[in-house]
Amino acid sequence: MYLLSLWLLFVLIFINKVSIDICLACKFADGPQLWEIAKANSLPLACIGMLLISGCFYIAFARLIRGAKDGPYKVTEIEDKNTEHLVFLATYVIPLVGFGLESVRQIINLSITLVLLGAIYIRTNLFYANPTLSLLGFKIFVVKLEGQGAPLPQPCVLISREEIELSDSINVMQLDKRIFFVRKALVIAP
Repeated sequence: MYLLSLWLLFVLIFINKVSIDICLACKFADGPQLWEIAKANSLPLACIGMLLISGCFYIAFARLIRGAKDGPYKVTEIEDKNTEHLVFLATYVIPLVGFGLESVRQIINLSITLVLLGAIYIRTNLFYANPTLSLLGFKIFVVKLEGQGAPLPQPCVLISREEIELSDSINVMQLDKRIFFVRKALVIAP
């Protein structure tokens, strides 16, 4: 999820650093010419690789969340946390675009920064504050729940594609200790 949250950074670095001359009347480059183009564009190619890996992780996440079946639970308190997406974007992604990436030292500096941010992001369970999820229609809520299923930590963070409201009946799937993906349930059994 952390890598997926950085897709915009990878796109912006690619746009800033790609170096390819476009010629519609030219013949296609041969092997040695393609190798020279690849060497001149190693950072943009690494960004494309990271984007492809991020896409694979999103596909795995999409398959994982199909199974939100635990519950039903009733929402007894709710707080909308959709601004968490913007905080991550404004605090981490946008400033990283300004890193100078002209030398190997600067690229190593950015890589170390991304690894450290990732470690903090994962240890603090902030993977749900992912701007990519927001663009894909996911919403974040902090709620308290009650229900007949197994007791859940209170409060907990919900990630949902649906708008969740007070007194809604939901089914959950645990992603982390206090973080759940949810779908609305049809009814809560008495």
